[in-house]
Amino acid sequence: MTTKSLPDDGAGDSASPSSVESRLSPTTGESRRGILGRAALATTAGIVGAGASAGATHWRDTHLSPTARTAPRPAAPGSALGTRVVFQTGGESGKLALTFDDGPDPRWTPRVLDMLARLQVRATFFVLGSAVEAHPELIAREVAEGHEVAVHNWVHTDVYGVSFSELSDSVNRTCEAIVAAGAPSPRLWRPPYGRVDAPAMMVASRKRMDLLLWSVHTPSTAEAAAVTDLAGAGSVVLCHDGRTQPSAPLFAALEGGVRSLLERGLTVTTGSDLLASAS
Repeated sequence: MTTKSLPDDGAGDSASPSSVESRLSPTTGESRRGILGRAALATTAGIVGAGASAGATHWRDTHLSPTARTAPRPAAPGSALGTRVVFQTGGESGKLALTFDDGPDPRWTPRVLDMLARLQVRATFFVLGSAVEAHPELIAREVAEGHEVAVHNWVHTDVYGVSFSELSDSVNRTCEAIVAAGAPSPRLWRPPYGRVDAPAMMVASRKRMDLLLWSVHTPSTAEAAAVTDLAGAGSVVLCHDGRTQPSAPLFAALEGGVRSLLERGLTVTTGSDLLASAS
């Protein structure tokens, strides 16, 4: 969906600074108080105008056309077409999924893989296709060490801002890059920001992929350390090995938290393995 911003309130005002200044210059017999009063009225009008513009934009963003974000209809009856959207499972298996978004990143992905090797656990990497294309060797290492590679998007774009065809193309390109790097065809997709709507579900349905979101997030060192208390059987833990969130202290805290979960007898595994155990 594409929306046009309303023009700035001053966009159509051709008055130059000098002409504005002249309007605020004292007229014959006008007091300083009168000048200040006119200046205050001009400022107030500008604020009201800006507020009206912001209000109109908000109204447009929250009053979309009923057809603004709908999915294409199935081509014909007779075959199942659907997808699962999962935040967490029931936990009967004693497993939880550890997942990483936004990689592969040569600064952080090797560090994460080293951590997972020390812990002797498997994880799912929701990757950006553009990063896969740039660093296929990191995907090869993830696969060689037993991890799952899944789709995030081609770039970190809010799916609500693109058309169905653009979204479908982004997912297809990412799948192709993943397979070209040596990984199996992905079975899971996590759209950036966890945004899911009808077009996203149709893309997932056509690709025969499930949508795996999360139940525990670790965006800070403190929250990574708290994963031992927040996560449990059935949880889907969201971490990041790319973009802005990763840091050495955060990964140190995460490693300690995951180790505590293992000591409680939980199994840390991939997203697909968790879903298969819950089926």
